Amino acid sequence: MNTQSIFTILFFVIQTFRLLISTDGLSSLDKRSARDLSANLLAGLKGRTSSESKLLNLETDFYDQSTGLYSEGVWHNALVGISSLENDQSADQIADSLFKYSWDGCSFRRRSWSGNWDHSNIDSNNPPEQANYYRESSEYRCVQHGIALVFWSKLLLDRKAGQDVCISREKYQEQQKLIAECFIREFYDSSVQRWTTVSRSQGGGSLLRPSVSAAKQTLGATEETPYYRAVDQAMAVLACLEHLKLLEQDKGNDALNTKRTMLIELIQTTCFEILSPNGFGYGNIKEAKSYVGLDRNRNFWHDGWTFLSLIKASEYLWPLDTNHGEAQLDSIWQGLTDMYGNNDGTVWHWERALKNDSSNVRYCGDNALAHAIERNLKLGRHNTQNMEGDGFWKFIASLREGHGDGLASVADVYTQVRLHPNTELSALLVWP
Repeated sequence: MNTQSIFTILFFVIQTFRLLISTDGLSSLDKRSARDLSANLLAGLKGRTSSESKLLNLETDFYDQSTGLYSEGVWHNALVGISSLENDQSADQIADSLFKYSWDGCSFRRRSWSGNWDHSNIDSNNPPEQANYYRESSEYRCVQHGIALVFWSKLLLDRKAGQDVCISREKYQEQQKLIAECFIREFYDSSVQRWTTVSRSQGGGSLLRPSVSAAKQTLGATEETPYYRAVDQAMAVLACLEHLKLLEQDKGNDALNTKRTMLIELIQTTCFEILSPNGFGYGNIKEAKSYVGLDRNRNFWHDGWTFLSLIKASEYLWPLDTNHGEAQLDSIWQGLTDMYGNNDGTVWHWERALKNDSSNVRYCGDNALAHAIERNLKLGRHNTQNMEGDGFWKFIASLREGHGDGLASVADVYTQVRLHPNTELSALLVWP
């Protein structure tokens, strides 16, 4: 065990006494300690790395000291960057390495091999689980470009005054501007007023496009039929909102007024498409579609991100309503909890009408998302009603049980500790 891992474990042990508030060893975590837990997860992730003298394992090593990246994808590194900024930690190295290895002038490549990772077993007789996720890919994805835009926007919002910071701010400002312009150009199809899953320059999403996990085309697909996902619309809204915050910092600049107006109209148009029965239909949550043009079962990860984007955009959706659509949002959330909620305050991945509890699964990422939703609903209220029960905290404590570095396992029935649940949990505890 290297020195960094030892310090990480010691740090976790000390922090555990601050976080655990019951006597049964699992128990619920103090809701006020969300930021502490988020920081602990970042420390745990950084501690999951082999020595510099050997190649890193794609599944069990999470951090590459040579690049500062957490694995090689865009989504999880952007989430770690966002979480780091919210925890007052530097995220410059993540941004620098992502831009160096993944950005190609148009968008972020879905996965670029870089740094110190061992890819030799991908095509072996004992490949990593879902090995296709670890293959190099030049594909541009809306959710990845979108979360990167969130990260770069927050990176600029986080900059403080000072000469060195001003130099770096100018660099990141140029990058953020390019990332924002390319995001709209590559993924927004104005002819249908929807955001594409894959960039428009690469053909958008179609039934002939192989899935990332299985590398297989949709069964029965014989033509380039387009499809659209609600989660891509959602991530676009969240990305545009963060970009808008940045533009709002310079309200005295009349040249930016047109951009701000265009961005607000884009947010509104996308949200209306999410809510419309002629679009994704989330205005009637029971009948909503997470895909248009493709028949797929709904799940909480897609529905949760979509709903979260509506919460964050509520002031633009209901500008004349002093409560910004509180009644509508309450109704949608009640519908989602009816569909996915467990009686202990956690959420299932699949609709309970489709799978009984014994064949369903409660993912860490889904429940982190539900926690972020409830936190944001509460923040938007004038009352002090407690919408965040202890079920979430007990569930997260159970996923972390037995792991010396305090990281969470994938789900209640998947006990492996992997990168994705911990990056999503760390970020969603403190953002948006």
